[in-house]
Amino acid sequence: GLHVGVIAGEHAGERYERSSRRAHTRRRTHEPACSLCRLRPLHGFTLIELLVVISIIALLVGILLPALGAARESAKGSQSLSKLRQIAIALSTYSAERKGYFPIHSSTGPSLGGTKPRWADYLFPFVPDERAYLSPNLDGRELGAGFTKVFWHQVSSTGAEAAEATNAGFALSPMPSDPKRHGGYGYNFQYLGNARAGVRFNGRDTQITSASSTVGVGDVTGSRNGSSGNEPGDGGAAVYAIDPPLGSARGSGKGSYYEGGSDENDGSNYAPDFKYVWRSAPAERNSGSANMAFIDGHAQSMRRSEVDDHNSDGKADNGYWNGWGDANRN
Repeated sequence: GLHVGVIAGEHAGERYERSSRRAHTRRRTHEPACSLCRLRPLHGFTLIELLVVISIIALLVGILLPALGAARESAKGSQSLSKLRQIAIALSTYSAERKGYFPIHSSTGPSLGGTKPRWADYLFPFVPDERAYLSPNLDGRELGAGFTKVFWHQVSSTGAEAAEATNAGFALSPMPSDPKRHGGYGYNFQYLGNARAGVRFNGRDTQITSASSTVGVGDVTGSRNGSSGNEPGDGGAAVYAIDPPLGSARGSGKGSYYEGGSDENDGSNYAPDFKYVWRSAPAERNSGSANMAFIDGHAQSMRRSEVDDHNSDGKADNGYWNGWGDANRN
């Protein structure tokens, strides 16, 4: 019995010793490697580490923001081209429905709720989506300067063409508190349709021999109305009519341009960044280019210097405006 007890005691001692060694090993495993590590918590960051992380984030934001801005601008430009294609479709459909004639640029008739029928109103029944006629690239100054006009159908139950023909229109009652608007795009009125007395005409498809080279509608700057101190389009000057670089042979009804004046920037050395005083020119709102819709239905981005110089000889001409694709005709 004594021998068995001794043996059992020895086994118990061995078990205790092994258990103690395992516990000691576990303590050593979880023990910090250095005395300095014991003095700080193992969670959180030091001030220096936080500053490094913040610097890296700021650097990444600085790199990504310009790229995001460029992507946003590109998306707006694509959206604008899509809208202009819809307008080109409306213009083509209007012409087909009206025996080849194009609409006049504006009504000389009634005004209701601060607006009157304009080219966008004549085209609206053929692409009845107000969003198609409003440029997504208008900036805050342009929106505040009067670049947008209220749609006629938002203020009157009389159709735009009927109101023009009868010089009358029935007002809606009540008037909408926030009517929908069109703006940012100008109509090639000197060649497609001018409502002004003395020069009034509706252009016709038979007069267009180069539809793919004839501007219908495009991004427009508006006019400074003869004063270099004005911003383009201030007060709504020529914001829905786009002028060719040179006055047409038919004339605008006031002079070379919608608001009057004589030919500008017409010398042998065309200046792409010329500051027009009278002309309502193509607006380079799309990453330095103007979006233009053509009579054949296509739309494209072009620099102003391109659309103003059909034969690329460094001088302004009306080749992209006059319907013939001929730089030598006005």
